[in-house]
Amino acid sequence: MKGLAVSLSEPDMQNNFKILMNHIEMMFDTRSEGLLKMYSDMETQVIMAPASSREHYHNAFPGGYLDHILRVLEFSFKVFETWKACGIELDFTPEELAFVAIHHDLGKIGLPIENGDRYIWCQSDWHRKNQGKIYEPNPNIPFMHVQDMSLFLLQKYNIPMTFNETLGIKLHDGLYEEANDSYYLARSLDSELRTYLPMVVHQADLLASRFEKDRWLKASGKTPKPYKG
Repeated sequence: MKGLAVSLSEPDMQNNFKILMNHIEMMFDTRSEGLLKMYSDMETQVIMAPASSREHYHNAFPGGYLDHILRVLEFSFKVFETWKACGIELDFTPEELAFVAIHHDLGKIGLPIENGDRYIWCQSDWHRKNQGKIYEPNPNIPFMHVQDMSLFLLQKYNIPMTFNETLGIKLHDGLYEEANDSYYLARSLDSELRTYLPMVVHQADLLASRFEKDRWLKASGKTPKPYKG
């Protein structure tokens, strides 16, 4: 949209959706039919959704969601290879990694209903100019945490998930989400997470978000100068 430091053209947004659908067909053999149905039902929402609501977060522009998802998918496999190179024995499959990377933020697109976008354009010029609030929550959508909405949408379309995948989606925000404390801050060996999948995707998500924020900082001319003490 006009005035945004970073934006995507309509052909780029359409192409990202095609890339996503190709990944779905190639990576999830037995689950592809249900996933393709879900994404087809919400095609416009998936194509147009932002990744966040404020410009100083990351990818707060139309198409920002898919741009972010495809980057997290790419970075997840890079983090996966880094962990392996460090000698850590990983306990999940490449399909599980791809599934969580693609669907970790699924709840950001909203619900498959009329006017069901999770985020709508902020109507206040003042908030956009002074607070960078590009989008605001859609009052048509009941409040639900993104990860919970993601799991809801997948079960709504009868998409089966492994135990690892469920934890990966639920816990991908790491300790940024207070509700995850009991999973990450285990007080006994038996209560520790038994999969590294949430941690790998969390790191990929952080890297992607940092890349996207730095891109916005440079495009908007707001890159902070380093401290020279």
